[in-house]
Amino acid sequence: LFSLLQFTQAQEFRLAHPNQEHPVMATPRTSTPRRVINQTGIDLIKKFEGLHLEAYLDPVNIWTIGYGHIQGVAEGMKISPAEAENLLRQDLVRFENAVSEAVKIDLNDNQFAALTSFCFNLGANSLFQSTLLKLLNQNKIAAAADEFPRWDKAGGQSLLGLSRRRRAERALFLGEPWESFITWKPSTTLRYVQGKPLMKGLEVKKLQQALIRHGVEIIADGIFGRNTKKAVIKFQQQNNLIADGIVGDKTKQKLGIV
Repeated sequence: LFSLLQFTQAQEFRLAHPNQEHPVMATPRTSTPRRVINQTGIDLIKKFEGLHLEAYLDPVNIWTIGYGHIQGVAEGMKISPAEAENLLRQDLVRFENAVSEAVKIDLNDNQFAALTSFCFNLGANSLFQSTLLKLLNQNKIAAAADEFPRWDKAGGQSLLGLSRRRRAERALFLGEPWESFITWKPSTTLRYVQGKPLMKGLEVKKLQQALIRHGVEIIADGIFGRNTKKAVIKFQQQNNLIADGIVGDKTKQKLGIV
């Protein structure tokens, strides 16, 4: 038998004893399933992108078609609704993968969906280079959520459509209803003026709740009085803002008020 087996030195092997147990083969590791955006996130993207069956120029002069598809799009191009759906699903893959790569903490489905929408609209590099991601990976969820409204500019100008979308993504990220932000409009400046009627209502209460989330002691009673002004000033001082007690755009953005 051995004379028939012509092995070289590099091919030597050892015969196992007949009674020797066979080695146990390790169970192959199953790869983690690729994470995908949930239907709520897809609904948000579709709502803000809109369905365009003919190519158009977006606000920064990029030819776009379907639900925000830009690869290989040229003037005059037309597609069907089914093709638009397929293009969206294909486009989402790289942004889903980008979020999975960038985020080092566990995300729930809505958080993952909001970040995927963010990347789909702004590009994955925007997420990778953002303070939002840095805070998120430090598990500072509320602070990360408050970064969404900052990303509302195109060509250096704040656009209402982007402001609405960022606020919707923030709401989805926090597990809150987002549909109302489809028609959101900037609110009035909040302030206390001695001798004039106090500002009251839900908007003031949201301001107070945001101050509380950022560690400023205040009662959320929905009334913008002297105590609220003092709380706003304290917050502004802590965040290198003009400490005037007036809640304008910069203070709102820092607070994440939507």
